[in-house]
Amino acid sequence: MRYLPLLLLLTPSVFARPFDSGFSLRVGGFWADVDSSFGARTVIGDNPIRIDFESDLALDESKFSPFVELTYRFDEKNMLSLNYLTLHRNAQSRSLTKSFEFDWEGNSYQVEAGANLRSELDVDIYQLVYGRTLILGDNYALLSTLGVHIMDVHAVLSGDLTLVGEGGNEMEVTERAIGDITAPLPDIGLIFGWQPAENWLISFHTQYLKVSLDDVDGRLLDWRLQAAWYLLPNLALGLAWQNYELDVEEKRRFSDIDVQFNYEGPSLMLHYEF
Repeated sequence: MRYLPLLLLLTPSVFARPFDSGFSLRVGGFWADVDSSFGARTVIGDNPIRIDFESDLALDESKFSPFVELTYRFDEKNMLSLNYLTLHRNAQSRSLTKSFEFDWEGNSYQVEAGANLRSELDVDIYQLVYGRTLILGDNYALLSTLGVHIMDVHAVLSGDLTLVGEGGNEMEVTERAIGDITAPLPDIGLIFGWQPAENWLISFHTQYLKVSLDDVDGRLLDWRLQAAWYLLPNLALGLAWQNYELDVEEKRRFSDIDVQFNYEGPSLMLHYEF
């Protein structure tokens, strides 16, 4: 999702050409749906279960997510972009219906039904993308892209927690548990752009990858159809319909944190070239 087809298309000579050398900045936002959970086990029976951050711990299932992208165009054939997307949430839960134990960062914790918990889940996604033009016509362009996503997940539970020692013995009451995942996910993609009129740019792009790295499975699926209108020679307003799915999960029996970052719907953006 993070690299911009506006950079790859022809525009009339009275407008700045998006593939000319130089920098460009893109800012925008959309409403993202997030499904996130972590591995746990029942206190009695030691059976694997999932604790859902949204349904069990009261985090918002949907929230506005801003993004920013900085791109440098070496020439009409080569470009490099760096972008950033963030979604931070927190909530207070007083209605837990089940007792459970979980392992984060080498420690075991126990939570009793009815406990008062405050949860935080911060998701930050970075992407570095290299793009190269495959076909460049009078009013269309086709590019291939190679990039890497880095999904950084930081989770905190605080409140009524008990630190558990070996053999299941309760050791002490603790105030917070912290868990983290940092997952690099390489991806490949294609972008096609078309200029149907003087100051309009229509583009479609897609990227995909499914990969296993150590104890982490990752999957990325992204496609976007976008229309952009140049208000000024170096300023464009874009409206897109986008499907974006990025999943990261542990493969261990009692996994630390699993996050599915999903979005399908419209997004707005402002694009400035300098």
